[in-house]
Amino acid sequence: MRENSMVKKVFSSKEVGILIPWILICVITSIANPAFISFNNVINLLRSVSITLIGSIGVTFVLISGQLDLSVGSIMGLAGLVTGMFLDKYQAPVWLAILAGLFAAALVGLFNSVIITKFKIPALIVTLGSMYIGRGIINVISKGVPFGSFPENFKQLGQGTFLGVPYSVYIAFLIMAVGAFALKYTVYGRSTMAIGGNMETARVSGIHIGRIVTLTYVISAVCAGIAGILTASRLSSAQANAGTGWEMTIVSAVVIGGTSMYGGSGSIVGTLIGVAIMETLTVAMTMLRVDAYWQKVVVGAIIIIAVGIDTYRRSKAASDKG
Repeated sequence: MRENSMVKKVFSSKEVGILIPWILICVITSIANPAFISFNNVINLLRSVSITLIGSIGVTFVLISGQLDLSVGSIMGLAGLVTGMFLDKYQAPVWLAILAGLFAAALVGLFNSVIITKFKIPALIVTLGSMYIGRGIINVISKGVPFGSFPENFKQLGQGTFLGVPYSVYIAFLIMAVGAFALKYTVYGRSTMAIGGNMETARVSGIHIGRIVTLTYVISAVCAGIAGILTASRLSSAQANAGTGWEMTIVSAVVIGGTSMYGGSGSIVGTLIGVAIMETLTVAMTMLRVDAYWQKVVVGAIIIIAVGIDTYRRSKAASDKG
């Protein structure tokens, strides 16, 4: 009886519900084009998923807290560019260059949180503004010219493998494990859920809203920074256009993964599946020779459907309680 209850619980979970479409995409694409399941394609897909997953984990915390972050694409590009500049222009040690990139990312996250919490300006406006500010700073620093004179040990970070699996995959799953643990078992994770569920109730309960939101935005920025540094390493080049449009991919993946746009619910495992769906769908449509313009239409439709499902679930839950 207990086993039946556990099986029922597993199959009724949100994660299983979004895992099925991903499996269908994989099966259909494999039948239509067997090259989809070739070793090289699977490795490339894993590498793409790992980079997007790292950025998505930070945004998962932001959305769960009831906030929004549209600056992650610019932060990704800025962190990669600062790291590349330190390596190429100043010949800095790899560890120092990486720290400089992450520090630049964290500063943007801190800026976002201070403006949102202290001046009560909506997150949509603040992060949209910092997205453009970040992109402007990137262009001022680079003048449109990429940095690419990197030492070999830095290149290995994004290009190297262990047992045939890219290092970025191991890094992503380590961050994912830490994120999942923090969300479920720490005071910070529970506070983030509480703030997203009902900010006023969380405040009355003694949760320091400003502190939690600040930490959340810094975490999101650092995650985007790590993704940007790995991308620069993988391409052996820190480019001014890196991360352009990436914020929409990230937010879409997190929402598809079951995290509510309204805050208060979500999971890291769901985000992993959402990222897998987005990246697999992109590869699948490319391999099936779907026109690039139609690919954007498909992704946009999926975003609307995902948000629609989330809205329906919330309204249904509210009516059930009433």
